[in-house]
Amino acid sequence: MSTKLFGCRPLVALVLLLPLACGPKTTTEFEDAEAFFEFNTTANDLGLQIVLDAPGWRRVEVISPRKQKVFHLTAEQDFSKLGVTELRFESAEPTPPEVLSLLPPGSYAFRGKTVDGDALASTATLSHDFLPAPTISPSGGQVVDPSNVVVTWSAPGAQRVEIIIENLRLGANFDVTVPGSTTTRLNVPPQFLARGEEYKIEILAIGENRNRTLVESTFATKP
Repeated sequence: MSTKLFGCRPLVALVLLLPLACGPKTTTEFEDAEAFFEFNTTANDLGLQIVLDAPGWRRVEVISPRKQKVFHLTAEQDFSKLGVTELRFESAEPTPPEVLSLLPPGSYAFRGKTVDGDALASTATLSHDFLPAPTISPSGGQVVDPSNVVVTWSAPGAQRVEIIIENLRLGANFDVTVPGSTTTRLNVPPQFLARGEEYKIEILAIGENRNRTLVESTFATKP
């Protein structure tokens, strides 16, 4: 009889200790956890963007307001020991009604686990509210003097405004973000622009809800 009792004790101890040994050590927030839409009014397309940042995580998932797991990523094999620190991705961009019907507004939960076994948890609110399309100049293929290019815009309600000018052939990319309430013009550094080239220009109006509304166009420089 005593032998049977003695033989059961390790099993009882094991059952009691397993949840403590296997459970997460602590729970902390992601350093960055964002969910927002980018609405291109020129192309009339819409995409969801997710930004996550935390030190050394090996698993992450996103839960929608409908309590559905809509995204899951797990580092495998040796990479799971190294971990991931940053992740940014964007959905495909069909028509805005298609995207909005699949991704409801509300609180999206981000859950993860670090390589050390700690839990990560944050939330972000996704909104279906968008700022109106900004206006921009120069645009429409306008030809300008590369030594004196001033970009002007109007973006009512924007918390921030991002200006992107690029020429893929030259590998040139000029990207600046300014306060939306105080700045409506920007002098482009002459050394950035070559003569006789066409440039794509985008203005992104960024709202307090982090949604982006953008307009894109082109301008050319004099030979």
